[in-house]
Parts: sequence; C-alpha cells; structure tokens
Amino acid sequence: MFEDGMDAEEYIAAVRAGAIDPYGRSADELQESLDAYDRDWTERLMALTDEQLDEVVAGRMPLPALPGPIESEHAARFRAEFEFVGRARALQAQRARLEAAERELLAARFARLADEPGVFDTNLRETASNLAVELRLSDRTMERRMIAAARTVTELPLTHDAHRAGRINSGHLRTIEQATETLRLDSNVQPDERARVEQELVAIAETVTPGQLRSRARRIVDRALSEPLQQRHDRARETRELFLQDEGDGMAFLGVRCIAVAAKAAYNRATDAARRKPKDDPRTFDQYRADVVLDLLTRGEVPDDTNGVHGVNGITATVALTIPATSLLRERGGDGAGQELFPALLDDEILVDVDTVRMLAAETVTWERLFLHPVTGVPVTVDTYRPNRAMRRWLRARDGRCRWPGCNNPVYRADVDHTHDWAAGGVTTIGNLAHLCRRHHTMKHATAWTVQQLQDGVLEFTSPLGVVLRSEPEPQGPAFTDTDDVIWGTIACTQPSLPNAPPLVDVPF
Repeated sequence: MFEDGMDAEEYIAAVRAGAIDPYGRSADELQESLDAYDRDWTERLMALTDEQLDEVVAGRMPLPALPGPIESEHAARFRAEFEFVGRARALQAQRARLEAAERELLAARFARLADEPGVFDTNLRETASNLAVELRLSDRTMERRMIAAARTVTELPLTHDAHRAGRINSGHLRTIEQATETLRLDSNVQPDERARVEQELVAIAETVTPGQLRSRARRIVDRALSEPLQQRHDRARETRELFLQDEGDGMAFLGVRCIAVAAKAAYNRATDAARRKPKDDPRTFDQYRADVVLDLLTRGEVPDDTNGVHGVNGITATVALTIPATSLLRERGGDGAGQELFPALLDDEILVDVDTVRMLAAETVTWERLFLHPVTGVPVTVDTYRPNRAMRRWLRARDGRCRWPGCNNPVYRADVDHTHDWAAGGVTTIGNLAHLCRRHHTMKHATAWTVQQLQDGVLEFTSPLGVVLRSEPEPQGPAFTDTDDVIWGTIACTQPSLPNAPPLVDVPF
C-alpha cells in the first residue's frame, strides 16, 4: 500500500510535506483510510470465536471478512471508473510538479550564469551543451529551454505557481506564454497591468481547456497593449510569405502567412468543396480538401463537374464579425487615435483590424441589428419577422460554439439540439435549444451524460460520475461589468453515490 521502507504514518507525513499520493488522495484522506482500516480490522477480530482467533494467530487461517452486501456490477464499474479518473488526475498533477521543478532548476542555473566570469553567451552555450550530452538532446534545444524557463519563472510567476500546484496543465502554460509574449515585450505596459492580465488568464485557465483559453486570451491581452490592433496589423501584414518545409517520406508542408480574413475565406472555400465529395470517392475529407487547394494552385481549377464541386469557383466567403457599430462609422485617425479598445472578431476566434471590417461591411447588402444586454453583452433578440430564422440566428449569437463542457468547436460546425428531447415531448423554443457539435450531440443521447437548460441559456451538465458543470453563454460584445463566463463549466455540485466520492461543493451563485 505504501512506498518501500515507509510505514503508514511516514507515508502520510510525506504527503503532508508536499508529495502527491499516486492515487490522488490528500493526507487527511489517507489518514481516514488508515483509521477505517484499523476499525475494520478490529471489528473482524471481535467477530471471531476463541478457536478461530487461535487459528488466525497461528497462521493457519486467514482473517475472514465481515459479512456485507454484495457489490453490484454497476457499482463496481462506477467505482473502477472513479478510481481511474482519480488516478489520471493525480498523474497529471505529478507531471506538472516535475515539469515545474525542472523549470525552476533551469531558471536558477540561467540566473547564476550572469555572476560567472567570462562571456555570458559562451557560458550559456557551454552549460546547454553539458545538459544536451546527458539528456541526448541538441545544445540549441537546451539553450532555448533554459531561456524559456527563466522567462516563465521571472515574468509569469503566477502561471508557474499554478502549474506547479497542478491547477493548470502544460497546455495552459504554453498558451499563456504565447498569448502574453507581445504584452511582455511592450515597454509601455506597466508591471501591475501585466500582473493583472496574468492573474485573469490563470483564473480562466483553471476552468477551461487550452483551446478555449487561447481564444479568450487574445482579446484580454489585446485590450492591455499600448499599441492599437490596427497599427500592429498594418505592420504585421508586411510579413506575408509562402514557405515550404520538408516533412519526409516524399511529403512537404506548404504554408502561407497572410491576412486572417483571406486565410479564413480560402479555408472555408476549400471546406465547402470537400463537403461535396462524392460518396464513392475513396479519399478522406481532409485528403480531398488538400487536393482541392493544390488543384487550384497548380492548374487553376478545382475537380471537374462530375465531382459536383466546380461551382465553388464563384463562392463568396461569408465572414461572421462581431464589432460595435460605432467603429464602422468612425473615421480612422492618422496617428491611430480613436481606435476601438474592443476589436472585431472573425468567426469569434481571430482578432481583425477595423479597416478590414469596414471593407467587408461596405460590400454587405443586408444589415441586421443584434440587440445586446447593456450590462453583460449577451445577445437577447433580433429585429426580424421570420421566427424560425430568427431563432437560429439568435441561438448562434448566444452560443458561439458547442456548449458541451470543454468543447471549442465553432457554432457553424454544431447542430441545434433539443435539450429536452423532441421524441420525449420537448418543444422547439429558445429555452429548449442549444448548439452541440455532432460528437457531443451523439454523446448526449448515447451515454449517461444528462443536461438541462436553466434560465438565460445556462446549461447544466451532469457527468456519469455525478459531477455537475454549468455552461454559461459567453458575452459577444463589450461588457461594462466583470462576468464569470466559464466555458469549461463551473463545478456546481456533485452527487456522490460512493463513500470515496468527492465532497459536495458550495454553489457560488
């Protein structure tokens, strides 16, 4: 049960000192387990007759278990699943602690290099080469790791501490590092503002997936930068390029660094072509889409009409943008003055400069108003007389993405699902509809997951293990007060059905 050479009390003391139990238990839980074991052992001894006790002491008879209810197959499966999840969670926490310890080790060695005689760069390369020999990695890789470790420990202390404590994983860490790189290089941003942004990102990272954190981090960091997005975009667009990278096995990676709107339009056009792939075509969806792009670039055409995709030549990309209407009417200042703090969003994912938005809006035939809640920024209605279309548009604006906890699939790749099944008497109303991608739409019907819709579009999911998570609509426009818009889902409560199930959590609402 415990490590070699350690008794139970020593093991619990090690856990209290900061070590993590392989099965994810705290020191108090281990102590309770030990006490329960002692109680069980005592009860089993007390139930023996004198003759049985003599047999047990002599080693001729094992200590019999107390009579009790037989565990059902469902309970056994539930317990095994619960232990599996707890074990995986503990391993992730252990991995985070070890990665953080390695980061601190590299950062400390990097810091000592400044006090050593000689040229700093030379000393760094020498140290990196010593590590590279032992770890069988390149010295350039180790040099980059040492520099990155020093920057993370010194410039992102809250992120480092959260990772070391196991509250976030390495994916969250890398996302925050990448998202804040521009902010940390901006000398006009005050240290307290950088700390505030980092604190906000860490708080979000503790409740969402790295992909969801990435989409939200862009907006949070953009608001804190001293240089407006328009000026940064004007400079960045000069870095447009086409590059080729050898991938081995006769394959290569062809990439284009370009304006986000053009990239998104090209991607959507190729995707639309692949959706028309004939059923008898042996190529996968991704293979077909890649072939469409290469046909356009090498021959100036898409597959012929027999494949049903030639018509994509005339497609005009549809771009969903969220931006205050006043930004479209405002003249651009030559010095960047008057730039909106809230940028436009391309399909709710990519920050877009205001000039590009104005260009797209100028070519739009129809304008439709979307009314936002004045405090939270959550869409509430649209001014159209066609109910069915209005409901779909309203739901797209409200949800933005698949509402399943942890999913970041955009709304245009999701189904409109009846929260209370239509076959079971559910009605087609806003309060009973929400977007779920095809994967999670299927899971909702085929697994033990359940969901109910509360007021204001809040979805309450219950996992097969009894954990309840809330998914709230994310504000789509500027908000005047802070909101707890957690995408992964706040753990509202649990419904334990086993003695070792997680304790009840107070609902913070």
